[in-house]
Amino acid sequence: MLKAEERETRKQKHQRKHRSYRTVFWLMLAGAWIVMIWLMSSQSYQQQNIQPWLQRLTKQVHIGVTLPDVHLFYNGHEYSLRERPYAFVEFLFRKTAHLLVYAVLAVLIYGSLRYKRVRVITCIAVALMIVVMIASIDEYIQQFSPNRTSSIRDVGVDLIGGCSGIAIYTGIRTLVRRK
Repeated sequence: MLKAEERETRKQKHQRKHRSYRTVFWLMLAGAWIVMIWLMSSQSYQQQNIQPWLQRLTKQVHIGVTLPDVHLFYNGHEYSLRERPYAFVEFLFRKTAHLLVYAVLAVLIYGSLRYKRVRVITCIAVALMIVVMIASIDEYIQQFSPNRTSSIRDVGVDLIGGCSGIAIYTGIRTLVRRK
């Protein structure tokens, strides 16, 4: 009887150790992701501008369609698909990048906390607080990059990305577990 209890204790220790390694791995990924975010933030607008690439692409692929007259207003700027299509597409690309980058960050933090068996609501709250904190620092860094602007609205976009990332991640995990 003692040997069965001793084996169970060894098994539990092994599981705890394995969870700790997973947590450290997820946190290291999150740290690397944060460094990547901040490195991208320190780049100038010209280094991240995709409009020249879009112009080269559209010269190779002829699109014989008249673009609709779609206008977006964001942070005091107007983006028009018909009048400035490259700027419009780049704006959408940049905001989508914000959503995706912070969705991944939120999932990495959420996942690392779940391996520690922290309550779900606590994992969500901590992950989203860290997303807001990192996004705020990111916007602060952008103030010092040439031709970049920082905006509190981008922090909101990043928070939406974080919420979406956690929702998609938990949804996929739920579907996988059901199968």
